[in-house]
Amino acid sequence: MTITIQSKEMNDVLATLFSKYGFNDDYAKLLAEVHTENTLHGVNSHGINRVPFFIEQLKLGLILKDIEAEKVESFGCIERWDGKLGSGVINAIKCTNRSIELAKENGIGLVALRNTNHWMRAGYYGWMMAKQNCMGILFTNTEPNMPAWGGKEARLGNNPLVISIPRKKGQIVLDMAMTQFSFGKMNEYKLNGQPLPFDGGWDANGNLKKMRRTF
Repeated sequence: MTITIQSKEMNDVLATLFSKYGFNDDYAKLLAEVHTENTLHGVNSHGINRVPFFIEQLKLGLILKDIEAEKVESFGCIERWDGKLGSGVINAIKCTNRSIELAKENGIGLVALRNTNHWMRAGYYGWMMAKQNCMGILFTNTEPNMPAWGGKEARLGNNPLVISIPRKKGQIVLDMAMTQFSFGKMNEYKLNGQPLPFDGGWDANGNLKKMRRTF
C-alpha cells in the first residue's frame, strides 16, 4: 500500500519533532525545511530517512542543539569557523551564506568549518550558491570507509564533492561521492527491499567481486 504525504505535512511534523528535542523555533523550522526539500528532490537517504539517525546522534550528545558556528580566524576573504558540535545543517547554512557574502565582497570567499557533523545533502548548499549567482566548490571529510584502488583496507573516505555553476539557462549542480554507492543510497535500497542496480561489493575474504548484492 502506498501512502502519499504532502510536503507541508512532512515539514510541519518535522518542525514539531525538532522542537520537541529542544531546538528553538527558527532552528526547528530550518531543519524541517532542509530535510523536506532533500526528500522532495528524491534524496530520501539525506532527507526523511536520515531523521532517526539525527535524533539518535542528538540523544548521544554528538549533536548539540541551538549551537551556531563561530568565526575563529580570518585573513581577507579566507575564514575559519568552529561548529562547536552544533547541527551540521545549521552550521553549513551559516558558513555557506558567509562564503557567498565574502565572494560578493572580494570576488572569492573561502570558509573552512571544523567540529561539526553530518550536513545531510551536500548539494543543498551548492544550490544556495548557484541561486546567488556564485560558482562554488564544497567538500567535507568522512570516516575511512573505502580502500584505495587495488587495496583491501579502508583508508579513504567517500567524501562528497559539490560543484555549482550558475547559468541563465539553468544552474548546474554536481553532487557526488567518491564511491560507486553512498551509504545513504544503499540503505534506501535496503529499506525498499531492492538489489543494487549495478554489480558491486566484497566477498567474505575482502576481495572485490563483480556481483549483484541483494539486501
